[in-house]
Amino acid sequence: MPSKSPLVGAAVDEVAGIDLGDARLNARVRRCVMALERNPAAGFPSAVETVAEREAVYRLLGNDRVTLDDLLAPHVQQTAQRAEAPGERPLIVVDKTAFVFAGESERAGLTRLGTARQGFDAFVALAVSRTRVPLGVLAIEPLDGNAGQSSAETWTRVVATADGRLGARHPIYVMDREADAYRLFAALMEAGRDFVVRVAADRWVREHADAAPELLPTVVARTPVCLQRTVKLTRRSGAGKPRAAQRRHPPRPEREAALAIRACAIVMPRPPKAPRHLPATLTVNLVHVLEEHPPADVGPVEWLIVTTLPIDDAGAVGAVVDSYRARWLIEEYFKALKSGCAYEKRQLESRSALLNALGILAPLAWRLLALRSVADDTGTPAVAVLDADELHVLRKISRDIPLGPTPTAAEALTALARLGGHFPQNGRPGWKVLWTGFQKLLPCVEGYRLARAELAACEAADM
Repeated sequence: MPSKSPLVGAAVDEVAGIDLGDARLNARVRRCVMALERNPAAGFPSAVETVAEREAVYRLLGNDRVTLDDLLAPHVQQTAQRAEAPGERPLIVVDKTAFVFAGESERAGLTRLGTARQGFDAFVALAVSRTRVPLGVLAIEPLDGNAGQSSAETWTRVVATADGRLGARHPIYVMDREADAYRLFAALMEAGRDFVVRVAADRWVREHADAAPELLPTVVARTPVCLQRTVKLTRRSGAGKPRAAQRRHPPRPEREAALAIRACAIVMPRPPKAPRHLPATLTVNLVHVLEEHPPADVGPVEWLIVTTLPIDDAGAVGAVVDSYRARWLIEEYFKALKSGCAYEKRQLESRSALLNALGILAPLAWRLLALRSVADDTGTPAVAVLDADELHVLRKISRDIPLGPTPTAAEALTALARLGGHFPQNGRPGWKVLWTGFQKLLPCVEGYRLARAELAACEAADM
C-alpha cells in the first residue's frame, strides 16, 4: 500500500513497532486494529470475521502481561514525532473524564456508581498543534477511586509524564478550572513549564506585591480592554451529562459572541492551608475574557485565565486566548472515544480488560477527531489523509463533489462527508458523518485493489 503522510495515516500505522514481548500478541493487536478501522464503534465480536479471531481478541484483552501503557506506546511515540514539526510549539491539553459502564453485574476493579452503573476516572493528555489540529495522546492515567487522586499532585504527575514523552520540546499546558491549584502552579513554574489555566472568580490575588488581597474580578475590572474579538460559539448540549458538568459547562445554542479582553500581571499569595515549603507568592499573568452584551436569557462567556505566557501586546494576549480555546478539542476527543468508538458500551468484565480496550481504541478516537480537523484546513493536500487508491476510488464514486488531479484535504473530505450523507446546509461536517463516508469508501477500495491484483495476475499468466 502506498505510504501516507504522518498527519493522519491508516489505523494500523499507530501500532507500528508495538512490542508486547510476544510476536503473536503484536500481530493480534495489528489485526484487531485493522478490523476496527472500518467501524470503531463495532463490538469486538462483530469486528472480526471468525470465531478463532474473536477468541484471540478476548485473550489479548484479558492477558495479564498486556497493559494500557504498552498498547499506547507506539501511538505516543508517533504523537511526539508529530509534535516535532519545524517551528511547532505544541499545546498539551490535560483533563479528567469519567468512564461509566452500565450493568448490574459486578465488574472487577470498577467503582460502583449506583445499582446499575460502574466506572473509573482517568486523566488524559492530548497534544494539539497551534492551529488546533489534534496530534495524538501522550498519556492516559486511570484513577483507582481513592480519595485525593484528583489533587494537584495527580495533575503534576500527568504533566510530568507527558513532558518526558515529548523529549526536548517545550509545550504549553492547557487546563480547565479543575486544575486551579496553587501547588500545581508552583510545580509547573519551578520546572519551567508554561501553562494556560482557567481559574475560579473567587481566587484572592494582589495587584502587586505590596497591595491588599482582592478577588480576581475586582483587580481585572480596573484594567482597560486591550483586544476585542468576535468568535463563533459551537452548540453545547447538556444531554446525558452529570449535573455538575452541566453547571460547569451549561448547554448553549450555536451563536456569535463579541468578546472584550483585558490582561495584567498579578501576584498570587500562598493559600493559608497550602504547605509552607511552597513559595510565598507567585507572579503570573491574568487574561480576562468577557462577553459584555450577551443575548437576553443567555449567560455571558467569561474566562479568567492565568498564564506564564507573555501579554506584552494585543497579539500576545490573543495567543493566550487561542491557546485556551484549543481546550475544547479534548472534550471532542472524549466524545469520539465514548460515542464514536463506543468505549462505554464495551461488555468486558474487568477493569484490566477495559483498560486494554482503551489502549486499542484511544488512537482510533484520535483519528476520528483528526480527520475533521484536517477537513477544516484548506491548505493541506488530500494525500495527507487518503492514500492514492482511496483518493482514486473517491474521485470515481463522488458524484456531487468533483475532485481534480490534486485536491486539498478539505475538498476530499467534503466529498467523503457527502458520501456519508452530509448536507451543506448543516454546516461543517462532524467526525461521525466523515466516518460514515469512510465506511462506504473502504469496501470500494478493497474491491478495487482485489480487481487490480486479479488483473495483474491474469496479465502475468498470459506473458
